[in-house]
Amino acid sequence: MTRGAIAALFVLLGGCSDQQPPPVSAHAIAEVSVRQNRVPTYPQPDTTYLSFSRAHGFQVNYLAPEGKAWLWYPGNRLGVPEDYKRDVVAGQEAMCWRHPPNSFNPVTRKQGGTFACESLALARSTVVSALPADPFALQTGRVPYTLDRCAAPAEFSFDRTTISC
Repeated sequence: MTRGAIAALFVLLGGCSDQQPPPVSAHAIAEVSVRQNRVPTYPQPDTTYLSFSRAHGFQVNYLAPEGKAWLWYPGNRLGVPEDYKRDVVAGQEAMCWRHPPNSFNPVTRKQGGTFACESLALARSTVVSALPADPFALQTGRVPYTLDRCAAPAEFSFDRTTISC
């Protein structure tokens, strides 16, 4: 896997936030790229996923049917509406996301509005747990509380000693 493909991983994980995460580092990229795939069925509609990278921290993402999703991003007081799709890019299966035009990814420093794709294998390596349906009611656009980048919601089951900030 190329360094560019690994760096593209972080395009997916963006949201809108005023909170400044640490800069993307070689360590953060390596941490995600070698992680064991814990949720091989990702992505499935009507499922809520917990992902983690050192660049963004913990993020919660509800994937609704028909390509709609909502992102609960650290530091945000509201959910970020998204569009998602699977595609093939450069011969590789890819996961593609479109965030609102007024959104900003604090890690990649890019504005939303167009689809950004990444390797599906890399996307799967960021996912650490899943829950059925929308237990946090993210599709309302609201979030239960402001998510701390280093504290995953208690409802998710995963090894909290190895997956952490």
